[in-house]
Amino acid sequence: MTSQVFPLVLTLLLQLISGIGLLAATKTRVAKSAVIPLSLLLGMFVHTAAMFALQLASIPLTLMSVLAAGLFGALLCNSLVKRTGEFISWWLKNLSLKINMYDLVAVGFAASVGYIVVWASWYWPVTPFDAMAGIDLVARQTVAEGSIVNRVFTDPSLAGHLSNQPFYAPFAMLMQVLYRLIGFEYGQVWLGIMSVSFSWFMYVLLRQYAHPFIANILWLLLILTPEMLGYTYLLQTDYLNAVFFASGVILLVMHLDTKENRTLLASALFFAAACWSRTETIALVGIVAVVVAPTLLKRFGRIETLKYLATTMVLCGVVFSLWHMLFFNAYLPVRPDSAAELTGFQFDRFTDVVSSTFSNVIFDKGLWGASFLLFAIVFIVDLVRTKKSNRTVLLAAIGAVFVGLILIGTLFTSAIVEQTLRRGMFKIIPLLFFYIASAPVIVMLSEKLKHWELSKKT
Repeated sequence: MTSQVFPLVLTLLLQLISGIGLLAATKTRVAKSAVIPLSLLLGMFVHTAAMFALQLASIPLTLMSVLAAGLFGALLCNSLVKRTGEFISWWLKNLSLKINMYDLVAVGFAASVGYIVVWASWYWPVTPFDAMAGIDLVARQTVAEGSIVNRVFTDPSLAGHLSNQPFYAPFAMLMQVLYRLIGFEYGQVWLGIMSVSFSWFMYVLLRQYAHPFIANILWLLLILTPEMLGYTYLLQTDYLNAVFFASGVILLVMHLDTKENRTLLASALFFAAACWSRTETIALVGIVAVVVAPTLLKRFGRIETLKYLATTMVLCGVVFSLWHMLFFNAYLPVRPDSAAELTGFQFDRFTDVVSSTFSNVIFDKGLWGASFLLFAIVFIVDLVRTKKSNRTVLLAAIGAVFVGLILIGTLFTSAIVEQTLRRGMFKIIPLLFFYIASAPVIVMLSEKLKHWELSKKT
C-alpha cells in the first residue's frame, strides 16, 4: 500500500492543478469551496485525454509515461500563467469557513458514507459484467501490453463475448489503466474519489440556493438515493457520465442565475467530458442545446448564444471524432456494428418503452427513494402558487434528457428499459435536487428560516 501513496498523491495533485488551470483559462467564477471538487473532476478528464494522446503517438502506457502525460496536461492547462495567477489570487483571498451544529451532523454522516464508498471501491473487485468483459478487461491487458490496442480485441476466444463498453467509454477504461498502473489491484479507487468530489460540489451548490438546514437534508437524500449510491463504487459508466453531464447543466443554469457565477465555458468543458465518458452522450447534449437555445437567445442575444452552443458542440464533436472516427478507423482492429442495433421508429415499441419507464423505473421508490416524489410535490406547489416556473432551462434540460432516453430505448434494440434507461436516469437525479433547492417555494422557506434564526440571535 505504501508504494501506491506517492504516485496516487502525485496523480491527484496533477489533476487538481490541471482542473484549476482550466477554470482559470475559462475565467470561471464559482463558490470558492467548489473549486477543488470541480478541478479534480476536470483534471481527471484532462489526464485521460493526455493518456489517449500517448496511445495515438504509439508511446507505451507505463506508470512513468502516464504520470508524465498528467504533468504535460497540467502544464498545458496552465499555459496562460497570468490567468492562473489571477484565479488563484481570487480563490485564496478572504477565504472563510462558517459551520453550524446541523452542518457537523450532516457532514459527519456524509463523511462516513464517503469513507465506505472509497473503501468499497478499493476493497471489492470489479463485479459488473459489462466492466469485467469490457473496460476492465481491456485495462488489465493494457497494463500487461502497454497499449489499449491489445489482444482483447483480436483473441478469437473472446470474439462475441465482450461487452460493448470498450467501444464507447474511453474515460473509465483509461482511468482503470491509470489506477492499475499505480498499483491498485482492482483499479477502481478513482471512482470513489470521483463520487466524493461530486458530492462535495453538490453540497456547495445546494447551500447556495437553499437554507443550509434544508440543503443538508436534500444533500443527504441525494447521497443516499439507493440506486445511485451503489454505483458510486461499482465500476460502470453511467454514474460517472451523470457526474459530468449534470455538472454541465448545473454550471449553465448557475451562469444564468447570477452575475457572480461565470461558468458558461466550464459548462461546455463538462459536456465534452460527458461525451468522453460515454460517446453517445453527444446526442443528449445536442437535444439539450436545442431546447435551451430560445432561453439563451432571450438572455444573451444571438452572438453570445451561438458562441456558447458552437463551443459546446465543437468540443463534444472533437471528443467524439477522435475516438469514433480517428481511433476506430486508424488504430482499433475491430469496430462495433452500431447500425445493426438501430431499428426504425415503431409506435408500439415507443409506448411500451414509455410505459415500462414509468412503471418499472420512475415509480420504483426502492431505486430512487423520495427523489421523484419530492420533485413532483415541489413542482406542483410552485405551479399552483406562481402559475409558472422560473426554472425554465433546468426543467427543459431534465425534459430533454428524459425524451432522449426514451428515444434511445425506442430506436436501439440493445437498450433495455430496466437496465440502460434505469441507469440513464442517473443524469436526472442531481438535476431534480438542484431544482428542488432552487424552487421558489423552497427559497421562500429558506428566507423564513433565516429570519427566524436572526430573530433568535437578537
